[in-house]
Amino acid sequence: MAAGGKATVALVSDDLQHLEWIERACITPEDAYSVLAASRRLSRGRPYAILVDMTNIVALPPGARAVFNAESLVVAAALLGDGPMDEVLAAGACRAIHPTRYFTSEASALAWLRAFLVETDLPFADPRFR
Repeated sequence: MAAGGKATVALVSDDLQHLEWIERACITPEDAYSVLAASRRLSRGRPYAILVDMTNIVALPPGARAVFNAESLVVAAALLGDGPMDEVLAAGACRAIHPTRYFTSEASALAWLRAFLVETDLPFADPRFR
């Protein structure tokens, strides 16, 4: 758990994480820093890709968005949503320092992230996805 229990960050593989938020999450910059600290611990300080489930988020103010957008260890972020509100919340990721893309299908989002990891050829990438 991260962000005072508002978020869960889990490993999908050594170089891929999944972030989920509790129902009706309002994310503060402090929450964003907490999530990124948890992600850095999981990745052991190495670059990683992340699937972010946006479906439970109701507020993502510019300060919190800026924290996520500036994360240097993220090599790619797939933002998963299920409607126009999620897409609006995800639109702020266009300013991220890493590639981002919005999806409505978890399978498509994971396929994009795995393809990105293969193309990037990180030295520690999970061989199952090469």
